[in-house]
Amino acid sequence: MPEPAPPLAAAAPAAAVDIPLPHRPYFLAAIATVLTAGASWGAWLLWSIGFAGDFTGISLHHVNAHGHAQIFGWVGLFVMGFGYQMLPRLWHAPAAAPRGAGTALGLMLSGLVLRTAGMSAPAAGWAPPAALGGGALEIAAIGVFAGHLAGTLRAARRPLEPWAAFVLAGLGFFVLQAVLSVWHMHRVMIAPDREALVAQVATWQAPLRDLQVHGLALCMILGVNLRLLPILYDRAPAPTRRAWIAFGLVVGAICGEVTLFLAYRISGSHHVAALLLVPWLMLAAGCLLIGLSFRFWKPMVGIGGGPCRSAKFIRAAWGWLALSLGMLLLLPAYQAASGIPFSHAYYGAIRHAITVGFVSLMIMGIAARIVPMLADVDHRTLPGLWAPFVLVNLGCLLRVSTQTLTNWHPLFFGVIGVSGMLEVAGLALWGAHLAAVMLGSRSLSVFVARPRLS
Repeated sequence: MPEPAPPLAAAAPAAAVDIPLPHRPYFLAAIATVLTAGASWGAWLLWSIGFAGDFTGISLHHVNAHGHAQIFGWVGLFVMGFGYQMLPRLWHAPAAAPRGAGTALGLMLSGLVLRTAGMSAPAAGWAPPAALGGGALEIAAIGVFAGHLAGTLRAARRPLEPWAAFVLAGLGFFVLQAVLSVWHMHRVMIAPDREALVAQVATWQAPLRDLQVHGLALCMILGVNLRLLPILYDRAPAPTRRAWIAFGLVVGAICGEVTLFLAYRISGSHHVAALLLVPWLMLAAGCLLIGLSFRFWKPMVGIGGGPCRSAKFIRAAWGWLALSLGMLLLLPAYQAASGIPFSHAYYGAIRHAITVGFVSLMIMGIAARIVPMLADVDHRTLPGLWAPFVLVNLGCLLRVSTQTLTNWHPLFFGVIGVSGMLEVAGLALWGAHLAAVMLGSRSLSVFVARPRLS
């Protein structure tokens, strides 16, 4: 039987917290990014798609710049802030080079600004070198972060546990996708003609997204869930053997889906493409093993008793993950039913279900629990965040459903933009609340002073 997880407050020696609250600038920068170049820009692009009545009717460069801001700015900055603040505690080790957190943040923010600006104006003469320089700064930032976490793990001198293996795998995918992303971006920006552009995107865009979403985001979240949920909620730790099997299935699936897709593009064989069902089944099976361990269909009560406002975000996030993986497995059936060999609408709906439904809701839930704890604020005195929860879920539901239905009737293009507005509104309310808690602001007391009603 696994030993019960220690209380979070006792999860690190004092030496692990040399820099007070290093997560704050990362989290604040992530919130600022998602409300500008991230979700807000995405909502504007959705309206443009709606007016054009075509998912290919907007600039690919703008779509990629928005996606870059979401992955590196929204997800990446939260991963880095959480890593610097919490992983030394969870590994029971002093942070390696704790003052390097500021260096990594400066590199990442500089890279984000330069690269996003360059990607959004591809025709300008300054754009390709600016985007390439920004990408190099991002790679450097991620390299510094990865080196610091690796040093912290070495200092821990503990046997490798499944949750840490997931985190390290996510870290490896973080570095790999950063390098591939910059190379792919540069090839897209300097493509000499439409044929070369289409070939580059058709071959490399899907593997890159797999490394970013399934590799970086999913692996990190699964690792954090394995470690934190037994500490924060009334859940027993996942059995070690089951967690190791899940790790093998998930990481093997990510490597498999990337390799098989590239093999399909090189060979042109649809028999190779059909084999993609194997890693997709492995991915679903690995996630299912972890999900079953935590029994998300049952209410989640916070340690110490009583409701916990973050639990609904985490449970809903796992529901969206199940939907995304289910849609992925049904992709061949959808292609047969619709008669569309490749559907931008359906494929995009799959991605949105996992990126917003799973990843963003998980970030919102974990941060809603961790941030008050680090600010020494009792989360039970804070509002339940029902408005952000409902808005983001409703927006995601509207997006996934209407985007899929555009393959069947163009009428649904007219309402797809509403989904982005709902998601941005929910993220803005949540972001204002989290910022107020982190900064101890009284000017936003409407978010932080009112007692919870649920």
